[in-house]
Amino acid sequence: MENMSPESLFRKAQALGDDIREMESIDTLAAYHKAKFDINKVERKKTVYSLLMRYAALLAIPLLMTSLVLGYLYFDGAEEEVKYAEITAATGSVIRYELPDGSVVWLNAGTTLRYPTVFKKDNRSVELKGEAYFEIQADQERPFYVNTRNGLSVYVYGTKFNVNAYENDDYIETVLEKGKVNVITPNRETIVLTPGEQLLYDKQSQKSVKNKVDVYGKIAWKDGKLVFRNTPLEEIFKRLERHFNVDIQYNNRCEKEYRYRATFRDETLSQILDYLAKSAKMKWKIEESQQQADDTFTKKKIIVDLY
Repeated sequence: MENMSPESLFRKAQALGDDIREMESIDTLAAYHKAKFDINKVERKKTVYSLLMRYAALLAIPLLMTSLVLGYLYFDGAEEEVKYAEITAATGSVIRYELPDGSVVWLNAGTTLRYPTVFKKDNRSVELKGEAYFEIQADQERPFYVNTRNGLSVYVYGTKFNVNAYENDDYIETVLEKGKVNVITPNRETIVLTPGEQLLYDKQSQKSVKNKVDVYGKIAWKDGKLVFRNTPLEEIFKRLERHFNVDIQYNNRCEKEYRYRATFRDETLSQILDYLAKSAKMKWKIEESQQQADDTFTKKKIIVDLY
């Protein structure tokens, strides 16, 4: 060991004594308790934070469920709250109308079409009373449905077709001009039509018959024409009633069936009846409108007798 002077040894001993006295002055038990308290304080904070996070999660679940339920009810209610519009073609008139999706429909005399002002996201559905010709905008995601009061429906994705569903007729008729249509009968039978085909559904027997037809003769009414192709007198008179807004009383006294092939556009009712009378022993007369108690007038009545 290196030799040290007495003064150096004294100073070193004095410094060592100071260090020992400083160490002896520290309260180790208090320091231990303080360190333990600090550690416990940190642990308690962690525990409280963990509990708060659990409570927050537990509270968030019902809040989330409530939000989902309220959102579903809101949007579902908005979906159910559908507003409808109606358009009617007065007897003796033909009107052309554009639907919300851009599809075009022609309504024959005495026809009413009911439709939603905004079509649903998954389908386009209308209700028909009478006769209408449809030109439907193609949409493969949303089929277009034409529903009748008797439960027969026609659905397409985009095509041109005619539906005749007057309530006082014995048949519901669907005629396809272009594309493809699916006819669902009231007994849930689905029948597919191709261009040029007609489906006749008998309301009484609930049976369907599919035929080939002259499509132009069935849809010419939308252009203001009356086209008859091997058409019996009884059907001719029904169409004349709607076209001219009259009542026709047809008395077939000879019980013969006459069929006609003819096209009329600007002719008057009298001219048409005169033409029909040329090939059959038929007489007709007009009974003028009568004023009723409520100041309205009855329709003009035509009485036709076939001998």
